[in-house]
Amino acid sequence: MKRVLTMFVILACILSVVGGHFYYNNKLEEIAQAAKLELEMVQKEDTTMKVSSEESQKPSEDHFKNAPKGIAELYKQKKDAGKALTFHLIGSTNTSMEDGTWAKLFATQMTDTYGENVNVFITSLGKMTSLELQNNQVYSDVIKKKADIVLIEPVLLNDNIGIRMDDTLFVLGKMIAGIKAANPEAIILLQPSNPINSPNKYAVQIKELKKYAQEQNIPYLNHWDSWPSVESEDIKEYYNITTLLPNEKGYKVWADYMNNLFK
Repeated sequence: MKRVLTMFVILACILSVVGGHFYYNNKLEEIAQAAKLELEMVQKEDTTMKVSSEESQKPSEDHFKNAPKGIAELYKQKKDAGKALTFHLIGSTNTSMEDGTWAKLFATQMTDTYGENVNVFITSLGKMTSLELQNNQVYSDVIKKKADIVLIEPVLLNDNIGIRMDDTLFVLGKMIAGIKAANPEAIILLQPSNPINSPNKYAVQIKELKKYAQEQNIPYLNHWDSWPSVESEDIKEYYNITTLLPNEKGYKVWADYMNNLFK
């Protein structure tokens, strides 16, 4: 009986040792697997943080991607130097700070998009003709104002009666020369006034302006492409028949074109 008891004790010890061995190995394997998973999670988090950090530090290449040549690069240079890119919008009654005009809508959108990195200044020439303009104080103020980008809407509708296109372009050329003298690095852009139905002489003025821009190698922003055809009745829904100025619908089309170009 004593011998049997001894054998039982020995067997129990052996089973205990073997069981403990397997338990210990299994526990080590669980610890190792947990450590491996934790390491993978840490590495993944580090990689995510690194990529996120790199993306946040990488300068955006999308700003002004649709804009005329040189503007995107100039914006980046200005931003890197801690300076704002400045726009100067010049034009007729269309181009004013009045609520609802394309210029006001554009300026608001630029502020919403770029904050303090972009400033927009607006000079409205109102109802002045080109000949009246060159003898006005506002003309001197315009050419002295230094801006990075100068977007001019020549007063073609104001010049439609009584002013030759040669005179319009002569004054425009003097204005551009004055702006360049004040700031040789300024980027000059030209755009037409708003379209109207059956423009006749006005259509000839627009054609001549576009030709002038091409000859002078000045980017011509043809927002007319976004409006209904001037030969259709639909275009009448976009401007006031009496004043020939755009209505809310027309200004929005104009502003949307500009915002898409400079977003």
